Amino acid sequence: MIGVIYEDDEPIAIYRADIFEHFHREPDPRVVLSIAVGDWSDGTNRADRCSASIEAWAEEDRIHMAFSDRAGSTWQELEVVSWQLTSGEAQACPLREAFLRMADHIVYQDRRLRRALTPAARAQGL
Repeated sequence: MIGVIYEDDEPIAIYRADIFEHFHREPDPRVVLSIAVGDWSDGTNRADRCSASIEAWAEEDRIHMAFSDRAGSTWQELEVVSWQLTSGEAQACPLREAFLRMADHIVYQDRRLRRALTPAARAQGL
C-alpha cells in the first residue's frame, strides 16, 4: 500500500507499507515501512529524495519501531528516490527523528496498519 503525508497541504513524504503476517522467524505480524522524503516540487527528480525502512511490531500494548536494512516493496520501479539509507545511515542521519515521527504518524493514522499491529483489533477481526 502507498500513502502520502502532507503538511500545510503540501506533500512532504510518501510511504510504502508491507504487512507481513509472519516476518522471517517472528511469529507476530510486522509492518515494513519505506518512507521517502525530500523535495517534491515541480522540476525535482529522484536525486532530490531519499528513503529509509522502518520495521514496526506490537508487543503487548505498545508498538515498537526500528530502522531496518530489510525492505518490503522498493522504490526502484517507481523511480521515486535515488537512494535507500541503510539502518546505520538512517540512525546517524539528521532526518532520524523526522523518519521516526512520520513512521509513528503512519502506524497510528493508517487504519490498515493500525489494524495489523493492534492485537485487540486482530482478535476482533477489525
